[in-house]
Amino acid sequence: MKKLLYFLMIIAGVSGAFSCTRNFDEINTNPNNIDKVAPRQLLPPALVDMMNFTMQRNRNFNNELMQVTVAVSDGEGQVHRYDFRSNWADYLYNGLYGVLTDIKDVYRIASSDSLGFKNDSYAGISLILQSRIYSILTDTYGDIPFSQSNSGREEYGSIMEPAFEAQKDIYLGLFDMLEEANTLLAANTAIEDVADPIYKGNIARWRKFGNSLYLRLLLRVAGKAEVAAEARAKMKEIVENPSKYPIMTNNDESAILRWTGTGAYISPYATVREQDFRAPGIASFFIDNLLDWVDPRIDLTYGRSSINRFAIAPAGGQFAGMPSGYAPGSNPVKRSYFYSNTSAYSIQTEPWPVR
Repeated sequence: MKKLLYFLMIIAGVSGAFSCTRNFDEINTNPNNIDKVAPRQLLPPALVDMMNFTMQRNRNFNNELMQVTVAVSDGEGQVHRYDFRSNWADYLYNGLYGVLTDIKDVYRIASSDSLGFKNDSYAGISLILQSRIYSILTDTYGDIPFSQSNSGREEYGSIMEPAFEAQKDIYLGLFDMLEEANTLLAANTAIEDVADPIYKGNIARWRKFGNSLYLRLLLRVAGKAEVAAEARAKMKEIVENPSKYPIMTNNDESAILRWTGTGAYISPYATVREQDFRAPGIASFFIDNLLDWVDPRIDLTYGRSSINRFAIAPAGGQFAGMPSGYAPGSNPVKRSYFYSNTSAYSIQTEPWPVR
């Protein structure tokens, strides 16, 4: 009897195992959800994430490194003294590589004949955005993963440890990507307006943006002996052949992601308290040079300022800064500062004396 009982239990277990796997995919697939993602669904959130990471890094890190702002603090970890932690240094690296996954997916899906979303314009836009992100990463970190990056998934080769590549090779790869983008966008394949928060489906402007970025990156290597001749020749070719390589010719063609305050388009600065936004002082290096150059972003007649579309409040009737990298305990006086994270211009109307 015991042997018979064990036999029946084994049979029941085997039958149960087969029944659990029968029609598994069909039973566990929600018919109300989509099973394929389209480029139009990936592009807008990727653009928002890209801008979020770069804007946050600009305010919290780059401004201090570039002597635009200075933290008023004697504590440790002050960026303007080049004392910062690994989480600060890694922030842009980790963030932008995450964004690249979605942007590379846009290219993969839009380039495939079998996925049902083939579109040359989406593929070209993806290449432009990849070039922009990789250029930021290599300009910041030097040698980085490039051709093998974001390749952990099976469709990308299951590469879990991508090789780091030399910056020179990365730049040459970016030029190839932008050449391909220009060719793809020349077909002017239509895309949905709602999927394009930058140009609202205007493919001609995306093409101009890509070629203008191409010129910008070529200019950065034009002084490097190994590639100088080729870079300068390519710059000349682009500038002299506007029909083949159209480029931006006015500010209306600028690539701008506007924070409308609705949906996903909410500025990352919207959650920054105004007193925190005003806390850093303006660095002397930055504001003194603007004044010496009579920079138009400071209206010396009326004392208004529109630097970075934020107003600078005057201190003691003057536009003046504080030294970057000051020694702990020296307690320099904070003078001018960014006025508001919401105001576009200063509300001051009376003339202020300047230095």
